[in-house]
Amino acid sequence: TQAPTVTATEGGTMTVFYPVYNEGEGFCTNDPPADHGLSSLNGISTSATHAECCNKHFSWQKSGFCFSQMANPPTQAPTVTATEAGTLTVFYPVYGEGEGFCTNDPPADHGLSSLN
Repeated sequence: TQAPTVTATEGGTMTVFYPVYNEGEGFCTNDPPADHGLSSLNGISTSATHAECCNKHFSWQKSGFCFSQMANPPTQAPTVTATEAGTLTVFYPVYGEGEGFCTNDPPADHGLSSLN
């Protein structure tokens, strides 16, 4: 695979996301490095998506600050009603079935009465 492009696009944002640790709780961004006092991204771990970057670098944040900076951040209290297709509008973890996985199947499909 090719390395991602890390030069700024015409809109002024990068094609990759990187962590910024020195501003409050820390967050991920695709702003040009100079916007955050960096001369380059050399030696800084980058991610293809905002969510991937937050998971990799700020999963410890109880406040969810990194995720809250996303264009469409995940909500703290998602809707858990089934859609017309029978799937939920959120994903949840299922433990105890092999190695575990995430799904948006109705909870009853996995022996759960609800997601509460």
